[in-house]
Amino acid sequence: MVERKKKNSGFTLVELVVAVALFAIVIGPLFRAFSSSIQANSRARGVLKATSMAQSVLDNLERYSVKTLKDDMNLNDVPGNLLPVSGVTSFSRTFHDTDEVKFVFQHVHYQDMTFNIVADVTKGGAANTNKTNNYFMYAADVYVYLDKGPGATMTGDYLVHLRGSVQNKD
Repeated sequence: MVERKKKNSGFTLVELVVAVALFAIVIGPLFRAFSSSIQANSRARGVLKATSMAQSVLDNLERYSVKTLKDDMNLNDVPGNLLPVSGVTSFSRTFHDTDEVKFVFQHVHYQDMTFNIVADVTKGGAANTNKTNNYFMYAADVYVYLDKGPGATMTGDYLVHLRGSVQNKD
């Protein structure tokens, strides 16, 4: 009887290197596409959260008159009355004119993100000439920026800008 030698049927080093190279060629673009989709999804989540925050601020601004926002509302009550969240690190209220007001909220934590918000209420329309009800239209602009840390400016690259109109009795 003739003895047969068993042949080892493993991979050679060259075959293994070629297989790994082909795998990398195929997986590389897929990994980049997956990574890009994760970044796009993260940005979209941020814009969605910023839009929700801006809409809430705009809705809350519309509940008050400019006089209330400027004079009647205690400064400590403003963040609680305008923002849907608590824990604002820094807040300011400034006046452009006798009845125009600007709010700046810094380091607003909303879910897992931190935003800076600028709400600007300015006179945006002509007076209604009705003698019994003299109303002015006010434009309320809300800008939401991603908080980029201390010293970052709130100009230019905002995530969301919403504009509403607020009718206030003069």
